Amino acid sequence: MDEKIKQCLDLQDTLNKKINENWKQIRKKEDFYRAIWLECAEAVESLPWKWWKKVEPDLENLEIELADIFHFILSLILMENKPDLTYLYKGLNEDFTNLKGIEGDYINHYLADIYQNNADKYKEYIFLLERIAEKALKQDLNGVLFFFGLITKRLMGFDRLYLLYMGKNILNHIRQEMGYKSGDYKKVINGLEDNKYLIKLIKEINDMNQLETKIREEFTKIGV
Repeated sequence: MDEKIKQCLDLQDTLNKKINENWKQIRKKEDFYRAIWLECAEAVESLPWKWWKKVEPDLENLEIELADIFHFILSLILMENKPDLTYLYKGLNEDFTNLKGIEGDYINHYLADIYQNNADKYKEYIFLLERIAEKALKQDLNGVLFFFGLITKRLMGFDRLYLLYMGKNILNHIRQEMGYKSGDYKKVINGLEDNKYLIKLIKEINDMNQLETKIREEFTKIGV
């Protein structure tokens, strides 16, 4: 896992430099924290939280939203002088010991609700996304890392996140190359959002070494 996270960090730095060569001097940490809590709100929209209407959960889209959040988390880690991933690993390993600075009431509530009362998984995901958003609003990186690691573990596991991040990172490069920053890029292709195409492709690609080639080939075919 260490090597995969290092690879993701290197890829994120490369992507950020494509957007702004001197991104560490231009961007502030609050930019990435804001992006995280807003992405959390979008992620919740993939879940049935609306009590006044029937909503079908979209877990594939939720996974993609987490990959988006991971982009901003990696950027924050890159901005740290001495990056410490302890709390990310704690979340991924469901390690609730020595969580300094993370409110005990939240953890106790979570443990009681999930492990004792068998709360439904959608309620659990919403709770964890809200905690990530809350910690982002407080600019608490350890809190963001812990709850992000926890929802990743509970929803899909790190290897799945890694695969989605790799795919989405490639798509983000394509977006930048095709005018995403200038507003020229068309995110909806033939009535379908590019993220949906990406999910379909990732399901079909078994060889990580072919991931970028296949994604670029397919997005060329559909007219991006």
